[in-house]
Amino acid sequence: MGTHNRITRRGFIKLGVATAGAAIAGPGMLATAYANRHAHPHPGSLDYLDRNTYLKNMEVVGNFQLGEERGGKMQMMAVGPRRFLFQDGDVIEVSNPRQPRLIKKHAFEGSQLQLAYNKKLRKWILIAGAGAITTSSTQKAPNGKYDDPTMIEAVRTRPGLRGIRIYDATDPANIVLLSEFSTDGGDPKRPIQTGSGTHRNYYDGGQYAYLDTAPDDSFIHMESPIRYHTNGIMIVDVSDPAQPRQAAMWWVPGQRVGEEAEYKQWREYGDKTSFTSVHGAMIVPKKVEDGGKFGYSAYGSFGMLIYDLSDIKTPRLIGRFLPEYKYTHTTSVAFHTIDVSRVDRGIVITNPEALNPDCNEPYVPSWVVDVRDRAKPKAIAQLPVPVPPPNAAYKNFCDKRGRFGTHNPPHVKAPGKPDPNFTCYSYFNAGLQCYDIGDLKSAKIVAYFIPPQGGELEKFNSFNRTVDNVFVEWDRKLIWAASDTGLYAVATPALGKPMLGPLPVKEWSLPGLNEGHA
Repeated sequence: MGTHNRITRRGFIKLGVATAGAAIAGPGMLATAYANRHAHPHPGSLDYLDRNTYLKNMEVVGNFQLGEERGGKMQMMAVGPRRFLFQDGDVIEVSNPRQPRLIKKHAFEGSQLQLAYNKKLRKWILIAGAGAITTSSTQKAPNGKYDDPTMIEAVRTRPGLRGIRIYDATDPANIVLLSEFSTDGGDPKRPIQTGSGTHRNYYDGGQYAYLDTAPDDSFIHMESPIRYHTNGIMIVDVSDPAQPRQAAMWWVPGQRVGEEAEYKQWREYGDKTSFTSVHGAMIVPKKVEDGGKFGYSAYGSFGMLIYDLSDIKTPRLIGRFLPEYKYTHTTSVAFHTIDVSRVDRGIVITNPEALNPDCNEPYVPSWVVDVRDRAKPKAIAQLPVPVPPPNAAYKNFCDKRGRFGTHNPPHVKAPGKPDPNFTCYSYFNAGLQCYDIGDLKSAKIVAYFIPPQGGELEKFNSFNRTVDNVFVEWDRKLIWAASDTGLYAVATPALGKPMLGPLPVKEWSLPGLNEGHA
C-alpha cells in the first residue's frame, strides 16, 4: 500500500475562505423537494419530449448509430492518419467523420475510460474504471439510500472488481488486458471487494494514474443520497502496467469513519443533500516526470482544489476556490469538472452537474477562475446561461423536460491545441452549447446543437441526459456530441472550417502528451 495523506481540519478550513462573493443566480424553479432523477413538472412544463433538432451557427457533418444511446465518455487515439474514438467499450474509427464505422464492439470493459500513449513502453495504454453501484433515487425511493437503506447493503455485497483495468490498446482492433487493480489493495480476483472502486479517473501516458476512489468502507460521510461512499484521490504508479501499485491517497478531513470531529465541522454536515466527494480525481496538465508540479480537482461541495505534487507520495493542498453560495446546500455536484486546457493563460473553468430534472434544484454556475496565484484562486466571470431557440415551444429550458445544466467540457486530452477563444459544454436538455471566451468577462454563446430528446416521458430517468459528453478535435476543427439519440460530428464557423478527411496528429492538447505515438 502507498502513503495516505490528508491535511488538518484547520488547514482545510483556512483554505476554504470564500474567494468570490457573487451569489448564484439563474433560471428555474427553486423547489424545496430535492429528489434526484424524479420528474417535477410545473406550470409551463411540456407534457411531451421534444424530438426536434435545433442548430445555431452549426452543421451536422456526420453521425453514428442514430436513435441509439451513445452518451458515454470519449477518448481518442491515432495511428498515422487514422483516428479512433473509444466509447462505452466500443472502438469507432472516425478518420472519415462523415461515415464513422465500428471497428470492434465490446472491445474492452468499462465506460469510464482514459487513453494515452506511453512513450517508454511504446504502447497506447487504456485504463478503464470499475466501480460500485450507486444509491440514486428510484421510483419507490425518491431520496435513494435515505428512503431505502437496503441500497447500502446492496453496494457493500455486490460482487465484481472495484478499481481499474489496464489494457494495451496499441492495436485498436485487438485490445489486450494487462492487469486489474483493486483500490482496496486486495486481490482483484476476489468476488467481494470493499470501497467504491473508481468513478472518473485521469491518465496522461506517464508513470502515474490519478483515481477517483474510496479505498475502503470507512469513506462513508457522503451526504448526497446518490452514493454510499465519499471518494478521495488515489495516485497509482503504472510504470509497469502489469503490476500497478498505490503511491499515495489524499482526502478531505472528515470523509472517513473515525474523523467525526472534522466531519461535524463541515457546513454540509447532516444536510443529506450535498455532494461531499471528489468528482473526477485530479488532472495534472504536465506530467510529473516532465517537471509538472500541480494538480487540479473538482471536489463537489468542497470546491475546486489545487495541489502541489513536488513530492508525489505526499500531495499538498495549496489552494481552494469556493464561492459564497446563496444556497448553502444543493443537490447538484457544485464542482463536477475542471477544464485546465488554458492553464498556461492562468485560467481554468469549473462547472457543476445538475442532477434533478425540471430545474428542481438551485442553479449553479460555471466559473472562469484566475489561478495565476494558485494559493489564492479567484473568480473572473461566470459563463452565460443558455436560452432556448426562438422557435422552441418553451420559454426556458426548465420548461423542457429533463435535466438542465452543464455536464462536461471538451476532454483535456485531444488532437491539436485548444482554441484560446472557443469552448463548448454538454448541457443535457440544452444540447451542446458553444462559447466565445475571447473576452473572459463577457463570454457569449455563439453556436449550439440540440438533437432530439431520447427516452420516453413515462419511463423513469430515460430522458434526462440529451447531450452527455463532448470531444473536440482541435486540429480538424470537429466536435463530437455524445447524446441519447446517437453520436454526432458537428462543426461551426466559430471554431473554423472543418477538415473532413484523415489527418496525422502533429501535436496534442497538453505538453508531452502522446509523444512518439506516430
